[in-house]
Amino acid sequence: MPAILYFTAGNKMTTHWPVEIVGNARNPALLFLHGFMGSSRDWLTIAATLADEYFCILPDLPGHGTNTHLSLDAALDFDILCVGLEQLLGGLSLQQATWVGYSMGGRAALYFAVKYPHRVEKLVIESANPGIENPVERDKRAALDDRRALQLLAGGMDSFVESWYNLELFASLKRFPQLWEPTKKQRKLNNPQWAAKIIRELSPGRQPSLWPHLSGLNMPVLLLAGGLDEKYTALVGQMEAMIPAATVHVVPNAGHNIHLEQPQDFAGRLKRFVRSQPESN
Repeated sequence: MPAILYFTAGNKMTTHWPVEIVGNARNPALLFLHGFMGSSRDWLTIAATLADEYFCILPDLPGHGTNTHLSLDAALDFDILCVGLEQLLGGLSLQQATWVGYSMGGRAALYFAVKYPHRVEKLVIESANPGIENPVERDKRAALDDRRALQLLAGGMDSFVESWYNLELFASLKRFPQLWEPTKKQRKLNNPQWAAKIIRELSPGRQPSLWPHLSGLNMPVLLLAGGLDEKYTALVGQMEAMIPAATVHVVPNAGHNIHLEQPQDFAGRLKRFVRSQPESN
């Protein structure tokens, strides 16, 4: 069973984060960030396959899992989120880790790598977007997510989850009945006030675009997309062209959530990437 610790940081939004720990602290550190409506437990299957060789750190991000005791009135954005994550590393006496982020967690990991590059040994981005460059399109997305938040609060968590997982983005997950219903059931346990806050305040429409910063990422970066996810397959190709030390892997027979749909492929690719040595110039 994983150990669970409660990390205390210095502001209202980063106080008492629950963090699941899998593996030995003497091993290389991997820090995993889950997606929207997920939790640290989404990574347990992957972490279990890595526990003999790595120190796996699985935080519940604010508003997710058991990390919902924080004030709903406290401000939350990616700068605040990254301050908490940086303090989390310090609380674990770590200088660096390999960061692994999925979807919203991938956006957070990418943002962290731009803001704290000295804290990122390697970076793994799964199905995540660096942001929206066009200001008009960014405003449209913020307005869309505001409407989604209102619909969630009006209709409740169950209705919202059913609607969310009917998005084309998650169509491939329906091929796995052993995953489809349990995933939705778990997501319906989320606190609706918190889910609405996350949709609004961590919307891609309110996140600064990271596209101009990609060329400044000098750590090794692995970009993952599912072969059935056309949008993100195209995106990782664009990102690869801009990141100096980027590698792309498109996972066959997977959609948006690769680590859930194809965990063996995901874990194997992650291990090979972490073990690899940077090419000398």
